[in-house]
Amino acid sequence: MSWQDVLGHDAQIDRFRRNLANGRLASTFLFVGPTGIGKHLFALKLTQALFCEVNPEVACDPCGTCPSCQQVMSDTHPDLHTVGLLPNKNLLVVPQFTGGIEPGINQEFRGACYEINLKPVAARRKVLIIDDADYFHPSATSKLLKTLEEPPANAVIILIGTSSSQQKDTILSRCQIVPFNPLSVENIQQILVQQELVQDTQQALELAMISNGSVGFARQILEQDLLEVRREFLRILPGLPNHPEKICSLVNEFVKRASTRSEKGDQLDFLASIVIDCFHQVLLILSHRQSVSDQAMRDASQQILENWPGDSETVIACIDRTADLKSHLLRFANITTVTEAWVDDLSQIWLSAGFKLPTP
Repeated sequence: MSWQDVLGHDAQIDRFRRNLANGRLASTFLFVGPTGIGKHLFALKLTQALFCEVNPEVACDPCGTCPSCQQVMSDTHPDLHTVGLLPNKNLLVVPQFTGGIEPGINQEFRGACYEINLKPVAARRKVLIIDDADYFHPSATSKLLKTLEEPPANAVIILIGTSSSQQKDTILSRCQIVPFNPLSVENIQQILVQQELVQDTQQALELAMISNGSVGFARQILEQDLLEVRREFLRILPGLPNHPEKICSLVNEFVKRASTRSEKGDQLDFLASIVIDCFHQVLLILSHRQSVSDQAMRDASQQILENWPGDSETVIACIDRTADLKSHLLRFANITTVTEAWVDDLSQIWLSAGFKLPTP
């Protein structure tokens, strides 16, 4: 394996290649971007580049086959240490950084701050990768800060989170921030096919279209059998103005699958995203712009256009009303009421080519 396995992050690869070529590799980095887009994989590939026994570090090009490269990918290299959320824990805890036993799981840790300060065993450097960096226990943050203030020589520390806004200023001030963007539809389609997660390229495209740029989310859709839900929703969506009860029924049945209010909100968000994507396709067609979509989405958008009474502004009004769905959900306790109001508003906008009663 080499960098060719990392898709969609060429700019970040070039950044580290320039840094290593100039001998200016920093000690601490914060990788930020959506979940499921390959930030952890990128950190492992960078570690391979630093530890590789075949290609020099300055090349930043891991061979992927030497013992060190293989040990990195199997998480057995003695100079690579990783930290992440423990089972049934929602925060990174102090013993993971300082050592000791974490109550409740009866697991003893040597401590990442201790490990990173030891001399390398097999490589020229030590590397510490901290996943789930959005979820530090306050006490764990304070313990890590001393290491970030005085990082050991030849050590590299990589924190992986979703957004700079999720980090404390004391963390941000001690890290070089490396932003990562969502993956393109083409990248996700290629990854799904390469990893043999799909039956064919058409299924890969369908997943890529609804994954929000995240391979992790695409996997979740597969695991939860959400593709069939999406297909059925797109099948009945063009008939919304004439049969709003069908839309409401499908939405309510789908939302009922979830047990908590937060999960119900996520289910509703999933369906809302389908509506927004479909109207976006309609908008692209009306604007005579090229679009990339799967067959189910193309069929739905074409059926909507066959009897579309309005113009692009009407489409945008439907998108805006759907985008507001989450804020309405936060204001009203009853999800069924929120759903019915949303569907009713879409129907009015649709039939009257833009007219919409004000929603309280």
